[in-house]
Amino acid sequence: MNSVHLSADDISRYSRQLLLDDIVEEGQARLKQAYAVVIGLGGLGTLVARYLVGAGIGKVLLVDNDTVDKSNIHRQVLFNQEHIGQYKTKASYAQLRPVNPRPQIELAEIKANSSNLPLLITGAQCVLDCSDNITTRKAINAACVNQRTALFIAAASQYSWQAINLQLSEKNSGCYACLLAHTRVQEDCISQGILGPVVGMAACFQATQALLYMANPKTNITWGQYHIMNVATAQFQSFSLPAFEHCEVCQCPL
Repeated sequence: MNSVHLSADDISRYSRQLLLDDIVEEGQARLKQAYAVVIGLGGLGTLVARYLVGAGIGKVLLVDNDTVDKSNIHRQVLFNQEHIGQYKTKASYAQLRPVNPRPQIELAEIKANSSNLPLLITGAQCVLDCSDNITTRKAINAACVNQRTALFIAAASQYSWQAINLQLSEKNSGCYACLLAHTRVQEDCISQGILGPVVGMAACFQATQALLYMANPKTNITWGQYHIMNVATAQFQSFSLPAFEHCEVCQCPL
């Protein structure tokens, strides 16, 4: 890592997280150089983006082509009544810029797909998948596998949230396509509903894992562990994701 100086303003602004053993000044300097891509600015992406910018990430790209709807506001924390009808990218930028003037915030007002994702994620240290459908998640996974980019996925539906961190260099775990081969994944809050704080919990976990990774790649975060939390019953489950022998995306050995 190139030497990065923390200014007096940096030290004051990030003083609480600088006290953490996994961050300290070296980790904060890494965050200052880090580049992450957030795909989807719904309940997950708006909160994730807020935490990344607040933590002092150097550059973040926000990807979404949707506009703010009244039904979004109860869980998409960057938006309010005044944003209805606006593009989520522009509304997010307007809310994030006053939070921290230092990070470079870039916008891509497009729908992420298999054609544009390779370019969208080029150069990023990690991708935070905050999308809301399996088709997009599969395309994001394939692009991250191809470019060896760390991928942090979260989702929520009804009273349950799920999350998994994926990195191809972790030889004992598979990719998102392997997860679909091993288990039935339900990630549809449109038809099943969602309580705002539930998706917020998923976003907090996702943002925490990504920040720790960017601050210190050697941090002992949970790669290849699929976490499921039912907030209503306080039941938590976690299992390791093995590679699928016939996966056409990662082709990881068992």
